[in-house]
This record gives sequence, structure tokens and C-alpha cells, in this order.
Amino acid sequence: MIIRFLALLLLVSSSIAHSFTPEELWQAWPEERFVTTTAPCLRHAELSERLRDLADRYPEQVRLAEIGRSVQGRAIHLLILGQGDKKILLWSQMHGDEPSATPALLDIASYLLGHADEPEPQAILEGVTLLMIPMLNPDGAQVYERRNAQAIDINRDALNLATPEGRILKQVRDQHQPLLGLNLHDQNRRTAVGDSKKLATNAVLAVAGDPEGTETPGRLRAKRVCSAIVEALAPFMPGGMARYDEDWSPRAFGDNLTAWGTPVVLIESGGLPPGRDFTELTRLNFVAILTVLQELVKDDLAGYDPEVYEKLLRNQSNSWTDVAVRGGYLLQPGTSVPYRADLAFNVYRDDRQVAGCATEVTARSRIVEIGDDRFKGAGRDVDAGGALLLAPFEIGVDGWSARKWLDGGTLDQMARLGVGTVWWSVSGRRTAKALELTRQLNRQGRPRVEVITVPSSAPGLRLSKPPADPETDSLATVLRALGVRGGLEERLQDLWPQVGETAPRLPMLRPQQPASFLLVTPAPEGKIDFGRARLTSVWLDGFEFTTSP
Repeated sequence: MIIRFLALLLLVSSSIAHSFTPEELWQAWPEERFVTTTAPCLRHAELSERLRDLADRYPEQVRLAEIGRSVQGRAIHLLILGQGDKKILLWSQMHGDEPSATPALLDIASYLLGHADEPEPQAILEGVTLLMIPMLNPDGAQVYERRNAQAIDINRDALNLATPEGRILKQVRDQHQPLLGLNLHDQNRRTAVGDSKKLATNAVLAVAGDPEGTETPGRLRAKRVCSAIVEALAPFMPGGMARYDEDWSPRAFGDNLTAWGTPVVLIESGGLPPGRDFTELTRLNFVAILTVLQELVKDDLAGYDPEVYEKLLRNQSNSWTDVAVRGGYLLQPGTSVPYRADLAFNVYRDDRQVAGCATEVTARSRIVEIGDDRFKGAGRDVDAGGALLLAPFEIGVDGWSARKWLDGGTLDQMARLGVGTVWWSVSGRRTAKALELTRQLNRQGRPRVEVITVPSSAPGLRLSKPPADPETDSLATVLRALGVRGGLEERLQDLWPQVGETAPRLPMLRPQQPASFLLVTPAPEGKIDFGRARLTSVWLDGFEFTTSP
């Protein structure tokens, strides 16, 4: 009796050890993941190697085939597993810079095969046949670009079929006639969930097969799939699910596959809240797709209400910004009256920089809004508290000898003092060497060094040595450290020579310009009180310096 009880207990524990609740899948992924390279860093050569590893590990359960080649001759692979009547087509990275789901497909295959003797994976492998194309656009992936090597967007080539990659996808669809397609993408990482001010971590779409959005039985299934994904991912990114903002795109593959008889669900991986790791986008795909497969096999997702999908807020562009400075007053170059305005900006880095595999580190900022920004969500909110926002200061440096002290350390010190631009005047014969030096010095978060040959075009304030270290962050102390003497209010124009000029040399703070500005407090009604004013922070091309010594 005891032996029979223990056997029964073992059977029960085995059946729940790898149950497909979203929470358990979420917890299992870090140990179960088959591809450990972060998605943006995964290249075609490594992917191919990992596919072969998977096929070698499970030779009787995996069918791996080269189904064609890209424009530049890279192999495009089809991974097939399972033997069920329900065929599911999954393809990823038809846009080369949208990789989040690519490693998830191999993780899913490995998970199912590695636990094939357990109830849930066994049911999936017996109930469905999975047709996986992990990287449809290997040429685009190699250079991390959306389009293929013909400069064509493969996802707009369903009718022309001018791309070999597009023809391959259609051939697989036509040969296997799958009952469902999962089209796996990444969307703009600053897309919001409607007007909620929340970042859209994922968006889904039950793709229409005609402009009218006809609801066939297959499309109804696709809507239930979307509802299952929404409910599965809700605990991990609360409020982060949106409905993709397009219902019909006549050139796109998803729309045409739906029209050809394979209803498609679009899954778009989006942006992550601050502090979340990039790999979580792959993890979310792992949870979502395995949940869908389990529910599809169990009862064709009968327990999921399409209304959950229908009620999703739509994706909304231009509703999220990286940093929003709210509640300040702007005093623009060429003006004398401050005005109430928020300032919002983004810092642009591609996914490879975030993942740590970029060959060059470049992060450039752009102001995206000046004015009323109250309706946008932001990764970081900065309360200006009525502070004055000013353009950064400028200084002039004369002569080739300045190279002896015009170095990175000096520029970093100037940055903390609010200097945004250094105008370095040299003779014509020294220009080339000066430009070479500035190329080494110029980087994000430092004052930009500009080489000129006409000293009279430099600002009124000139430095002949590194600025002094201010004892406090008071504006008066900061200005004196930069060499300003006499009446501070009058001499401010030496550091900001655009004020009052009819043709400012540098552009005013405006959208599409780098996010370089100063915050000065207090500023009662937007005015500088030189007796109490403090330079509280400096932002140069989106990089923040605190000014406290």
C-alpha cells in the first residue's frame, strides 16, 4: 500500500512539475532557456549552430531543414517538431532589428523536447506540429536593420514576392496549410498603451484578412489567442498590454496569410519600464507562446473571451518619452521674457547598446516636446519646480597652445559649470590637427568643441586656463569660476551671447535639437534671482551632471 501511495504521489508531482501556468513558465525560463545570448546580439552563425545542436540532441523528434537562402546567401532554416494534426506556423525576425522572439522559439522547442515525457509538453507535441522559422531575414539581422539586402521591407512584399525571403515564407504556408500563424515582431520601444501613460510592453493583433475585418472561425480563434496572451502576461507587466494600431494592411504577410486561409496573430514586443532587463522580452514570448499552445491543444482556447482582446487600448505613438522636465520656465536665446513650458526628450540607443554588444557606443538625445507635456508618460519625470531652463553657456579659447590643457578632464569640469560649447580659435595651418583632437574629445555629456579660425566670432568670455572649482552651486560662484567679473546680471551675456542678438549663432531650445540645457533655481515667476540662484543641474546631449561640489 505504501509503495502504491508513493508511486501515485510521484505521478502527481511529475504532472505538476512542469505545469504550464504562466507564473511557473516565467520562473522556469532562466534555467530552461536554450539560447543564452541576448536577442539583439544573436547573429545568424550562432543561431545556425544552436539549431544544429538542438537537432543533434533530439534527432528523432526534430526535423531541421534549410528551406532557402537570403539575398546574400545565408541559410534560412525551418525547425519542425511535434506530430499533431494542428499545424502552427511561427516566424520571427522578418525585420532584422526585431529579434526578441527569435531565441524564444528555440527555448520553446528545447523546453518541450526536454520534458516530452511529462503530461503538458507531451500533449502539445502530440496535438500540434510546430513549423518554426526563427530568422526569416538573416541579412537584415546581420547589420541590425529592418529591411533585407534588397532594401525591401519583407513584410510589405506579400503580393509582389520580390524577395527570396518572402517567397520562402509563402512556400512554407502553401505547402503546410497551417491553421494558425504567429507573426513575431518588435515595435517602437516608446509606444504607449492608449492614453494610460503606460509603456506598451507587448501589443497583439488578430490580423484581418480583408478591409471589412470579416470574422471567420479562424479569426475568432486568433482573437481568443490574443485574449490568452493578455491574461498570461498581465501579472508580469501590469497595464502593459495594448492592441496593435492597425487592422488592415493590404501588402503585409499577416493580412494576406489570413486571407489565404491561415489566420495570423501578430505579437509585438515593445518597451520595458526602467530597471527591467532586455531579456524579459524574450521571456514574455516564451510564456505567451507556450500558454497559447497548451490552451489550443486542451480545448481550442474555448475558455477565453474575445472581448478581452477587443477591449484592449490601442497602441499610441508620441505618448511616451524617456525624460520629461515638467513645471519649468524657458528663457530662450534672443528673448528676455521667460514662459511656462515643459521640456521632454529621448536618448536614442539601439538594442545592441542596451544589450552590451554594440561595436560603437553612440547615444544621442533629441528634444521631442517644448510646451504642455502633461499627457505623456515618461521613463523619468523631473519636477522643475518653477526653475528656469536656460541654454548652456559658451566660452572661447584662443590659440594652439590651449591643447596643453584643453583635455577630457577640463571639459568634464566645464560641463559641471554649465558650459555647452567651446569655440576654439586656431590659425588656418593648425585647423586639421585641432579638428583631429576635437574628434577624440567630443563625446556625449561633454561640451562640444568647435574649431574656428576667426577669433572675433567666439563668445565674449575667453578662458586661457582650466576654470576654477566653485565652492558652492550658487550661480554667482559658478559664473566667477568661469571668469565672469563685475555685475553678474550684465555679464551673463558673456556666457550666453545669443541673448539680445538678432541672429543667434546657435539654435534655441527646440524639438529635434540635442537635449542640452541648464536648470537654475529659485526662479520666482521665471526670473533669475542672482542673490539666491543656484545652478542645480546641467544636461548635455541628454547626459545629466549634478553641480554640487
